[in-house]
Amino acid sequence: MEIKELETDLFDSVETLIQKISLEPVDSDTSVIILKIHNPAFQTEEKSFNLNILGKKMVDWLKQAFSSCPIKEIETDMKADIISTIKPHLTDKKWTAVFYADTPLLERKTFLNILDYVQVKNIDALKLERGYIFNTEFLKNASHVFFSVEEQKFAPDNFLTVFNMEQLELATNILKNRILTSLQQNGVQIVDKATTYVDGDAEIGKNVVIYPNTTILGPCVIADHVVLGPNCTIKNSKIGKQNTLTHCYIENSEIKEKTAVKPFSSIINGVKK
Repeated sequence: MEIKELETDLFDSVETLIQKISLEPVDSDTSVIILKIHNPAFQTEEKSFNLNILGKKMVDWLKQAFSSCPIKEIETDMKADIISTIKPHLTDKKWTAVFYADTPLLERKTFLNILDYVQVKNIDALKLERGYIFNTEFLKNASHVFFSVEEQKFAPDNFLTVFNMEQLELATNILKNRILTSLQQNGVQIVDKATTYVDGDAEIGKNVVIYPNTTILGPCVIADHVVLGPNCTIKNSKIGKQNTLTHCYIENSEIKEKTAVKPFSSIINGVKK
């Protein structure tokens, strides 16, 4: 093989490797353990980590940060030893992330930043504001969490601990603003964010206008070029393209594309063509 051909093959191999590395998510070698601890301060029959926030359980908001990782949920209590609790659930992944279900504000970008930090520094144990990242092999041989483990803060607002109803309200407002801001970035016009409520499972298209006092509950689908409100409630329903709804209540129903819906209509368990 000539030197020129060898250089070309070597270059192609390096390029292929770079592409493979760039496509592989930073969390591909990480498993996640979520510790679910009920906080009696809520005084609710429902366990605190299952309380509803904008259409999702508190713990489900946290799980969104780990979309590419295997996740194990462990229900435990405040007095349990963390190491003995999680050791039986370790995997063959190089890294084990441990988080608590009472931190629903953790974002995926923050989680990935944490993993970047741990992997670059090759840390055996990192203590976060609320959680840990461990090298799994280190953890298998550890008897307790040492006070000497490295501590680091990442986006403190992501680790807000929801330990009572006031904190639940605060977390709800933060998540509500994240949802509405994301919609605006995707081309949705929201006339008044303060009076607009959209659940986390709703899918809303582009060039949609949402007027004040509009509520979208459950896994709704709002197609492109729809005008909602003012004073509309849409629950578990589909709204087709190019519809305008004013002062309407729509539940468990479908409004087909370009359908005339009169103001003050109430449509439940139906299809409007």
